[in-house]
Amino acid sequence: MGDMAGHLPSRRVGKTTASVSILGLGTAPLGGLYTASSDEMAQATIDCAIAAGITYFDTAPQYGLGLAERRLGRALRAHPSEDIVVSTKIGRVLEPTDEPLPQDLWPEAPSFATRYDASAEGIARSIADSLDRMGRSSVDILLLHDPEHYAADESALGQLITAAYDALSLLRKTGRIKAIGLGVNSPDPCRLALTLGDWDCMMLAGTYSVLGQNDGGLLDLCHARDVSVLIAGPYMSGALAGGGHWKYGDIPVEIAARIALLNQICASHDVPIEAVALQFPLLHPAVASVVTGMRSPDEVTRNCEHLNHIIPDDCWAEIAAHGFIARPKRLDSQS
Repeated sequence: MGDMAGHLPSRRVGKTTASVSILGLGTAPLGGLYTASSDEMAQATIDCAIAAGITYFDTAPQYGLGLAERRLGRALRAHPSEDIVVSTKIGRVLEPTDEPLPQDLWPEAPSFATRYDASAEGIARSIADSLDRMGRSSVDILLLHDPEHYAADESALGQLITAAYDALSLLRKTGRIKAIGLGVNSPDPCRLALTLGDWDCMMLAGTYSVLGQNDGGLLDLCHARDVSVLIAGPYMSGALAGGGHWKYGDIPVEIAARIALLNQICASHDVPIEAVALQFPLLHPAVASVVTGMRSPDEVTRNCEHLNHIIPDDCWAEIAAHGFIARPKRLDSQS
């Protein structure tokens, strides 16, 4: 799937001039997701990622309530390059507060409260704050973050997305950003958004994986419209990489059983389950990059190894035979 160490193939984002490495680094762990990180660990992780050929980095104000953006920006200052592509998200504005809030996901988060604001004014504020935290003059991709959580019904969601699209498309038209999209956990707001505007990409997390393709045809629709898909969370919050979380919660019993079966299939072909999890989304022509959170140089190295691991066709065929995925088209062409 991948290439030699130090270089990863890249794919263009929609019809834009932006191209992203097929493996992207998600910065939520560097913002202290579940356990604290540090500036030094973020620097080491990003140094290693760039040395390995990763050029795409995704962040958000939500990740560590600003910590991930600060650490990413600080680390990237050592790597001035036109090849680096950064995406961040708009929608959640951080407001200072004197009362520390309980942060189950972000144990080292600073004292900020989040306010959802996808208006033109809120987007301008969010961008300015993100650029200030990162110490950057621009980012390449802006994603509307989780709008479905802040709309009472589909009508309200449509209004929220339309208002955000108007502001984002103006930024794209004036050249301040290269690509616009949504960053969500469900395909539904993406399908709605595609009826309301001309988007470049959709970041979809926890929905399309080797364990289940629950995108409702979104990837095919995006491919037909030349809209790129960025698949985030291919390990499903770590469950497919030996972790104890599934979609940020406990792993359901039935999911654990499916993972055990998939592990058994992979082991019989001497293939790490992580390799299958990382490479599967990239088989779809709509997918430009698979984005996974990494918190250490060791995780970067392992992910690059998994991306480059050769997976034999008979392994994919057995995974398909057990109903995890549709039979890869290239296998049908060899039948």
